[in-house]
This record gives sequence, structure tokens and C-alpha cells, in this order.
Amino acid sequence: MYNKKMQYVIKSVPTEDKQALEDLLNNMSDAGWDLYTLHEIETESSVDFNCIFMREKQEEDSTDLDDIVNVTSFKYRMEKMLAAPTSPYESCKEIQLKIANQKDRIKKIKSQLESDNLSGDDKNRLNNQMSDELKNLDSLKQALVNEISPDTMYSNIKEEKFTVNLSEEILDLVSMEDADNLLAQTVKVRQNLTDKLGYVIPHIHFHNSDDLNQNEFSIKIHDIEVFRAIVMPGYRAYYKEELKGYKPDEFDLVIEDPITGHKLAWIPESRVKDFWVKGMSAVEYIGKAIEYISIKEVSDIMDYNDINKFVEIVMENNSFLVDNIIPDFITASDLKYLLTCLIRERVSVKNIVYLFEKINDYANEPTKEDLLDKVRLAFSKHIVKDLAQEGELKVIEFTDDTLEMVDGFFHQNDSEDESVIRIDANDVNKIADKINKLVKSKKLIRPILAVPMELRHMVFVILSEFVPNITVLANEELVGDDDIKFIATI
Repeated sequence: MYNKKMQYVIKSVPTEDKQALEDLLNNMSDAGWDLYTLHEIETESSVDFNCIFMREKQEEDSTDLDDIVNVTSFKYRMEKMLAAPTSPYESCKEIQLKIANQKDRIKKIKSQLESDNLSGDDKNRLNNQMSDELKNLDSLKQALVNEISPDTMYSNIKEEKFTVNLSEEILDLVSMEDADNLLAQTVKVRQNLTDKLGYVIPHIHFHNSDDLNQNEFSIKIHDIEVFRAIVMPGYRAYYKEELKGYKPDEFDLVIEDPITGHKLAWIPESRVKDFWVKGMSAVEYIGKAIEYISIKEVSDIMDYNDINKFVEIVMENNSFLVDNIIPDFITASDLKYLLTCLIRERVSVKNIVYLFEKINDYANEPTKEDLLDKVRLAFSKHIVKDLAQEGELKVIEFTDDTLEMVDGFFHQNDSEDESVIRIDANDVNKIADKINKLVKSKKLIRPILAVPMELRHMVFVILSEFVPNITVLANEELVGDDDIKFIATI
């Protein structure tokens, strides 16, 4: 239905005139119209039923019906326009108004019953009508009781952890009528992250948003926007380095990709050549953004229910590890810190039992940062193997002067508070700019930087905010059978 052009017609009848409503429904049905929605509306003088009927648009439609609305994609405009109030305060006021109107109706019927000129049939009809209206009044009073109850407020104390908001133009991407849809894509993303990192992302909620510009989507974590970008349905997305010999023109849209920092060209599918690389559809790009944010914001996404599931897996395989470690040597919060730090840097925790064995080996480390370093060392061969391309690992390193400057960020003068790290933003920007220029000149998708172990984690935390997709390894982690090639110094 979403791909068909539909016609909508709006008709109104008084709520008191049931015969008029019945005639309207029958006449519209005979004319080939289906009832789309029936909504009660308040006017200055009465309460009416607002009936919206729909049918597929005819090629040569000669109807004289008025108030026709043509919709070529989503029916969301109409649904939003007629949506009932969701605020408990507004609902309470609406029910109170309905009760007042209902009492007026009952009063009118009562006054008619007091007339001396009523026939027996009229009196029976009015009595039946009075009975129906009194039942409706009781229902409204009960609805008001439910609405003003404090218990209903508890249902509002909840939050959607992971949401994707879509502008009106791209709502069709959620439609299950298309094989390439966002619901299926999120399942694919969840499966990929589970297979690669042992990380299961939560349920993702999709919403429409009026705050977005045309063809925009955004991602929110705990109702805080963390990502926004444009997608073009009917186009394919290519990175500039994938389009060898092709120059984008006025039919294409070229933007900077917020995920990689590289130029991304959206090209109409009709202009895409068969021999090109596949590129990305709008759905695939949103899936890429979901995966990117799932990793980048893992510390806010993963909760203690997830941590408990990891613990349960280990308990089933080796309960000794859990009994020996938690909580005497490591707390649940320490475990969450360790797992989220590893996932944030794309280190797999899928082999969770082996990971717990390593935690048990190094549980006496004085800080959780030290424990993280030791666990990463135990996984260093796996880390390098996952990063290497065709048996080669291309690495960037700092010069001695840069290392001395970076080391100064974390080792303050004796007179200063050691718990406070003061970093010169200009120095960080200079380092990040040099790395970003190197990334562009070398066409690196995922730059890899090697630093001393004691600096590694904090260097990653700082530079990851300025250099997209950066990986920071400790020099001690550069082990394995792959060829380590230092390609530049900063």
C-alpha cells in the first residue's frame, strides 16, 4: 500500500445522530471507500465524528467529494495530524470535557422525557438512549479515575536506550515490504558485532522526527543525540578513493562522512556502472552508522544486565573463575570497565572464559588500568592478527619530542594535583591534524599508532575524539607472525 497513490476524504457527522453515521458509512462503502479512521472532535457548538475514508486513486477520478488528500508514500502525516493527546494532563482535560458534554446530553434527554406529548414509542426510544448515555458516562468516569491515578505514572519511568530517528522522506526505509530494510539491517549488524566482538547490542527503536532536515537521520543513546547524517534513497554511496577516474557532477551529492572523515559521494543508481564496486545503499549506510555508534558509545550502551550474562556464561563453563574473582579481586563495575574498554577498541571478548582466566591470572594488579594492559598483552597476537592486512601491519609512531610532550600531559609537576590531567588543546590539535593529513595522503581507512604501554590507553581516549577510527597499540603488543611496517613518524 505504501507504494500506491491513495486518496483520502474527510467527512463529519454529529455524534448524537447515529443514523447519519450509519448512512455515511454505508454510502461511502458502496462508493468504494474504506474507513481509514474515525476520530471524535470538539467544535464550538457540538461534538462530531470526523471520518476519514481512503481508496486507491483512480486514473480518471470524477468524484465531487471534497477535502481529498493525496499521499504517495507514508500515511504518517495524516496519522500525526489526528493523533490523540499523549500527555496525561491533556488526556485528563479531554476526559473532563467529554464528561461535561455527556452530562449535557443526558440533561437534554431527561428534559425530553419530561414532556407530556411523548408517544409510547418515543418514550421507549428516549429511555434506551438515556441508558446508553448513562453507560457512556460511567465509562468516562472510570477512564478519569484511571487517568488521575498515580500508578499510571510509573509506566512513564522508562527510557529507550538506543533509538534511530528518521526524517519523513526516509521513513520508507523501515518498511518490511522491501527486502532492503532497516529492521533486517539491524539484525545483520547485531549478528556481525556478536560474531566479531562477542558484543550483543540492545533492541533498536525507530522513530520519525520533525527536528531533522530532509533525508537526515540521527542516533540517540539514552535520549542524547550522538550522530547525525544524510542518506539518499535511490542512490549508492562511494568513498572518493573507490571512484577512480570518476568526477562527481551536479547529479551527485558529496559530503564528509562523519564516520571516517573521508569524502562520501551519493550517486543516483541509474548512473552507477556495473563494473564499479558495490557501494552502500541508504539502509546499509545507516547500518554502518549503527555499528560505529554501538562501538563508540559502548560504555553507555552496555549495562549490568549484559555483564551478568557474561558472568553466567563463565559460570556454566568454569564456576571457579567467577567464585575466585568476583567480588574479592574485581567488582562488577571493574568488569564492566574492562569489557567496555576492550570492545571500544574493537578487541573481541567473545572468548569470555579465556578472558576470565587472564583476569584471574592478573587479578592482583593494583589498578583496573594495569589489569587492562595485562589482559591486552595476553590478547596481543589476536589483536595484531585482526588488524593486519595481507600479512602486513602498517604502523605510525611518535618522535621522541612528541612522546616527551605527550608524556608531559600525564605527569604533572610535583606541586600539582596528580589526579588532575591538564592537556593543552593546541598541542592535541597539532598532533591530530598531522595524523589526519597522513591518513589522507596514505589513504588509510584505520590508522594504527604505536606508543609505550603506560601511555597507550590515555592516548587513545584523547585522540579518538579527533581522529576517526584510530587504533592505538602498545609497543609491547606488536608481536605475532605478521610483518610490522612503520610507515611514518609524527
